[in-house]
Amino acid sequence: MKRQTNPKYNNFDMTLEECRLVLDNIDGLIITNEAGKIKYMSPSILDRMDKRMGLDKKSQIAGQPVLQLHPTCQIPAFLDSGQRETNTYYFTAGVATVSRIKRVNGEKRGIGALEYDFFVDDYQIRNFLLEIIKLADGGQIDLTESIEEIKKRLSKPEIIKYKMSGIIGKSPAMKTIKEKIFAISNYNSTVLITGETGSGKELIAHAIHDISRRALMDMVEVNCAAIPESLFESEMFGYTDGAFTGAKKGGKAGKFEMAHKSTLFLDEVDQLPYHIQPKLLRVLQEKSIDKIGSRIVPVDVRVIAATNKNLKELVNQGKFREDLYYRLNVVNFDIPPLRERKEDIPEMVQHFIARFNKSLNLNVEGVSDEAMQLFYRYRWPGNVRELSNIIERAMTVCKSDILSQRDFRELADILQRDASYEDYDGSTLEQICMRAEKEAIEKVLAFCNGNKTKAAQFLQISRPALYYKIEKYAIDSCQNI
Repeated sequence: MKRQTNPKYNNFDMTLEECRLVLDNIDGLIITNEAGKIKYMSPSILDRMDKRMGLDKKSQIAGQPVLQLHPTCQIPAFLDSGQRETNTYYFTAGVATVSRIKRVNGEKRGIGALEYDFFVDDYQIRNFLLEIIKLADGGQIDLTESIEEIKKRLSKPEIIKYKMSGIIGKSPAMKTIKEKIFAISNYNSTVLITGETGSGKELIAHAIHDISRRALMDMVEVNCAAIPESLFESEMFGYTDGAFTGAKKGGKAGKFEMAHKSTLFLDEVDQLPYHIQPKLLRVLQEKSIDKIGSRIVPVDVRVIAATNKNLKELVNQGKFREDLYYRLNVVNFDIPPLRERKEDIPEMVQHFIARFNKSLNLNVEGVSDEAMQLFYRYRWPGNVRELSNIIERAMTVCKSDILSQRDFRELADILQRDASYEDYDGSTLEQICMRAEKEAIEKVLAFCNGNKTKAAQFLQISRPALYYKIEKYAIDSCQNI
């Protein structure tokens, strides 16, 4: 077979024989078309069927309905369900099997779904469970929940806002951040994420939670700026039945209690009321909360905090407790603004285009070189969030499959209006005014041939004031006489 040369498959370098060898070594692999007829069965599953059902392996396999050869196969039911992928659990001929089924869609119709085994028999399942028990004994996995609690939690629809794969960028800064996330994944250390608005602090928090041992539980998020100061204590720590007038019957669980065995994300932690800060510090130290109504509740929570402010500066100003700052800042992630890692922009642009193609039902392929140059020149004060918004806005008005410069007119206008910014030397307003005043005096003196009386009249200032400014700016009043 001729090797694949299509640039679309630049990760592919296998012959037909090598492909067959790979397929033959995948345990329990079955591939069917959309009608549930066999396109491929691995030798391992044929061997098991031969032993258990007396199947003649020499008979024709390809093209037969899978249910005729494998009556318990779930692929046909899966194809009818409309699902994208699922796990299945078999008990056939006295042997338990766990497998995975995935739908396969290509440019050409033909393949419907494939199934492969996670575990080929109950012996492998038992070994897997023993490894899980070892992890639980070592504290890496929590198995203290009851079966009913697990059922209740798993029955909820899974909503994942962000995942580790959502961290886009290959710049040195982003590579370091990814490596750091993996390095701390199995620890419970408190994390402080700093960075400008829109730089991706929430994304980093979710990524840390997503690959930790706490990922089986939902992360609890709190925006510290969104909770009224009078309600902050009850929202964070909860209260017991009858704790105060108007208290909810039966009490209320606070955010820390809700995040037990999980992660609590405190966004805009700089907005944390000062009188609440000692209580948060105590929770981090004592691993327990004091609910309103005098009830101590132990909690196992990992805290991730985020801010776009300089907490150390707030400590110096007396607006944030120093001891709490150091307790939060055990592990620090400082997210660089987009303008400092513009090499990540092309990958981010493609990521957002793919996302909005799906949500807007479009088929945009990319951006033109001219449009990309706009992105490189712009300073992105709103960071990654601003880039996402601009891409989405452009895709809603785009008339072709490539986003061009005309689709980003607002961005082009800003760059044109602020073109002089690139020549700005960092002068203060006072320095700019002084330079303008000196230049004006020099021009008037030259026009008056050095006559200071006339120059003072033109400038509408007194002679002493003019002499003062000539001396202040070291103006040679005779150079143009």
